[in-house]
Amino acid sequence: MARRPAKKPAAPKSKAAGRKKAAAKKAAGTSASARGDTSARGDAAASLRAALLAEMATLGWRDLTYTDIVAASGVPLADAYRIYQSKMGVLLGVVGATDRTLLESLDQEPLDGSPRDRLFDLIMRRFDQHGEHRPAFSALLRDLRHHPLEALCLTARVERSMALLLDLAGVPSSGLRGLLRTKALAALYFHVFGRWLKDESADSAATMALLDKRLEQVERTLGFIHRVRPHHRSPDDTGQTAAAH
Repeated sequence: MARRPAKKPAAPKSKAAGRKKAAAKKAAGTSASARGDTSARGDAAASLRAALLAEMATLGWRDLTYTDIVAASGVPLADAYRIYQSKMGVLLGVVGATDRTLLESLDQEPLDGSPRDRLFDLIMRRFDQHGEHRPAFSALLRDLRHHPLEALCLTARVERSMALLLDLAGVPSSGLRGLLRTKALAALYFHVFGRWLKDESADSAATMALLDKRLEQVERTLGFIHRVRPHHRSPDDTGQTAAAH
């Protein structure tokens, strides 16, 4: 008759509890370490973006190299490469950071008014974020005229930001019409941005006047405000009509 293997004696409760406590402590330490790594990565990314803007203001975009940005940031090269792999990557990171800051501003200053009013507000908030970096962006736009592929890459990323603005303003950005709105808004953004770079007034009056005019033109052409089709009826209307008959 086969013998059953003897049961392994249970670990004393005190030792089991000790192992659980040690495991919990290790897990907490790992979580804290992960948070620390995330924070450090965020700081390094911000340093790289700041270095790009600072160096671009003096060297321009064409003559600026990835190693110039990393050296100016003080971030170790290997760490920098894990975050952004090229100077274009850092530039696109600037656009993404602008989007995030814009979204954070909505908690303190919510949007109101018509869709056109909201788009006006959102675009001006983006310009305000770049107030300290006009020389850098002036150099960028000047040099990108001679680098069409890089200009297309930046335009594609800005179009994503414009789709976000449309959504935040309550304007549909999907489908063919949404694509046209997105591209039209991106073209408008670059046009007004160029004017903003030259606007030295304290209140940006010239920029705001141009932005308002261009938004009115685009709204009139593409119909930013979503209109309900004449033949569309809500479920309540349908029920009332049936009851009437």
